[in-house]
Amino acid sequence: MLTNARITQRRRFLRRQLIGAECLFVEPAWDMLLDLFIHQCEGRVLHLYPMCVASGIPMSSALRLAQKLCEAGILRRQPDTFDGRRSIMTIELEIMHRLSAYFAEGAE
Repeated sequence: MLTNARITQRRRFLRRQLIGAECLFVEPAWDMLLDLFIHQCEGRVLHLYPMCVASGIPMSSALRLAQKLCEAGILRRQPDTFDGRRSIMTIELEIMHRLSAYFAEGAE
């Protein structure tokens, strides 16, 4: 499952690198979810800023998108207890189960 998620992420990166025209191959919400899914599976924390960077879109747009994903019940944003300036991002449990099932089927 985790291997398939990593393969998917790598292929998406390669597609943008090899074909170019990055603006034509942008799925920022999926890129955010993919990066966050991999981090959670590995037991690593992902903060809001690096998750937004992974989206490949301007930071202001990525922040709005992250907020929409939280409002839709897909992501959860929690304050970082060690650094109040940062937010820890997590995928909601039901969505995590669905993504796990998706990646258990194979890579894109």
